[in-house]
Amino acid sequence: MLKFEPNERAYLSEIRALSTDQDDNEVFVGMTVSESVWYANYVQESFNGTVTRDDAAQDRYISLHTQHEEMRRTILAAESLAWPSNTASS
Repeated sequence: MLKFEPNERAYLSEIRALSTDQDDNEVFVGMTVSESVWYANYVQESFNGTVTRDDAAQDRYISLHTQHEEMRRTILAAESLAWPSNTASS
């Protein structure tokens, strides 16, 4: 389970970083539950200065981060296409 402070959750929701999977589990967009938990723990440990930075862990982080950001950008692009146009009609 992902645990965030209310302000963290609000920010992550605003930037479309969070979603729910088919079982209604909160996940990072583009990730499974287990990937999301690992990713959140890695980021938190990194901020705390306690993360293990071996090649395998860093490779996994980069792979998950890339996967997440690609999906997040896809969602943002789809939302931007759905927004009403601000151009005035004559």
